[in-house]
Amino acid sequence: MVRILSILSLVFLLSSCTWNAGEKEKAEKPTEPPLISSLKDSSLPCFRCHSYEKFARDEAGNFSHQKHIGFGVHCNQCHVIKAHREMLLNKDTCNNCHKMTVITFAGSGMPVNFSHQNHAKKNACSACHPKLFQMKKGASKIIMDEMYKGNSCGSCHNGKTAFSAKDCAKCHNMTALNKDFSYASTGMSPAIFSHQVHTAMFECGNCHTSLFKYKKDGSGMKMDDLYQNKFCGKCHDGQTAFGSSECQRCHK
Repeated sequence: MVRILSILSLVFLLSSCTWNAGEKEKAEKPTEPPLISSLKDSSLPCFRCHSYEKFARDEAGNFSHQKHIGFGVHCNQCHVIKAHREMLLNKDTCNNCHKMTVITFAGSGMPVNFSHQNHAKKNACSACHPKLFQMKKGASKIIMDEMYKGNSCGSCHNGKTAFSAKDCAKCHNMTALNKDFSYASTGMSPAIFSHQVHTAMFECGNCHTSLFKYKKDGSGMKMDDLYQNKFCGKCHDGQTAFGSSECQRCHK
């Protein structure tokens, strides 16, 4: 009887060691995170507390989370998530799917060629979108006066972070201004104005937009205004430059 009990005790002891070793090995083995195919199957802890709807914007010009999820893209494919601390955007993510080309803005008389590629090398997409620009060409109104105030491109192009927005030739093709402009005048021959002569002596910011809008005939200039030292009369006062009363200098 004693012998039988001894054998049973030994068997129980051996099986107990094997079971403990198996449990230890199971506990030490890292578990792989489940593959997530959609938000419905999501086990991300974020959405146990946070509502997803507030991130699902689909307005014109805004980034559509819902559309990207519909393509099978999930949060952790675009974002580096650090729970309750930050959710960073991998700056290479957009470029992996979208061809970041050069965009030409031709809204003014001097077209601008903007390179997404060059900017994406230095900054994450979130540096500009959507706080400065909506994600749709033409959806954000870009005005030079606003840049000078530090808005849109001027947020970086302030002469410190990047070259100043007042350095027009850095972005604009200035060849369209390498000619004389003719302004019709009642009772006299047209006034001839040379941008090329003036830009050789002054910066664009000396005249635009404090004196003139960036549009031909858009400022409503009249000769009486010049005599009151407005528009061209700001400089053409007979001291800084020849007086605006010397008609033949401009009216040929």
